[in-house]
Amino acid sequence: MIYTVTLNPSMDFFVDLEELVIGELNRMSNDYKVPGGKGINISRVLRQLGMPSVATGFIGGYTGQFIEDWLEREDIQRGFIHVDDDSRINVKLLKQEETVINAKGPNVSVMEYQEFLYYMSRVEEGDTVIMSGSLPPTITEEVYDRVISICNANKARFIMDVYPQEMVKLLDKGPMLIVADHDMIEKMLGVEIKNPSDLHKYAKIILDQGVDYLISPVEGRGSILFTKDKAYHGLRITGEYVNSEGVREAMIAGFIATYIRLSDPVEAYRVAIACGAATAFTRDMAKRPEIEEMIEKVEINKIDSSTDIF
Repeated sequence: MIYTVTLNPSMDFFVDLEELVIGELNRMSNDYKVPGGKGINISRVLRQLGMPSVATGFIGGYTGQFIEDWLEREDIQRGFIHVDDDSRINVKLLKQEETVINAKGPNVSVMEYQEFLYYMSRVEEGDTVIMSGSLPPTITEEVYDRVISICNANKARFIMDVYPQEMVKLLDKGPMLIVADHDMIEKMLGVEIKNPSDLHKYAKIILDQGVDYLISPVEGRGSILFTKDKAYHGLRITGEYVNSEGVREAMIAGFIATYIRLSDPVEAYRVAIACGAATAFTRDMAKRPEIEEMIEKVEINKIDSSTDIF
């Protein structure tokens, strides 16, 4: 089973505006609401790929109920810990550029936190745990170590998609996959990437610490999959990019769903690219028909450190 962990999920409220004028009344032309949170996004794409998962984390109040109801309609299993406070509402203002207002999230009690850790102790050998997204105000980064310890003790694989300052502390714990662009790699390692040779060098440092696979998006040029001894360039798929939210999560979902089925990292990467592009071309997380359409357009080339992909 795949467990997606979203410790601070949200109701995402998208607002279309013709014009945003600060200090004046602004009228929206359209609005819509979807469940938010990186782990939840991963579960939603996994469902489109026919891969079951359990979405867990902390939810509460009417916004938490909105999230649960939506996931139930999409036939996604839930294992959330219920808290007293309401789950947060994040506001996304859509004009020429996207403006995001994120709430801090609910307070989680010590008892609720312990209940979550007890729930996670059910993972078994062969399971996959994916932790992604921000933390509620009362939860510290200790939670990553606690969950990783559970995974390692129970022989479950895990994927972490967290902030660079936390990710760098987890590289030697053995994550199966990380998705990190140039900026994130630079922040993790305290370096500067100036050319493809630099990227290959620092990718090797990350992999040598215990990471199985690294996907590194390259702005405007697609992305690169690094394995222990090879590198593959997935070319950018052309289209109208309307959504920057959820692309990383879609790629993670596509990779793990395919890897579990085929144990082939290159084919997993192919589906990851398709899921990411399909999500970038729509306002919500990608649906299966859109993903299948994108798979036909994916082009992957084997590269080395001398290949100019910048």
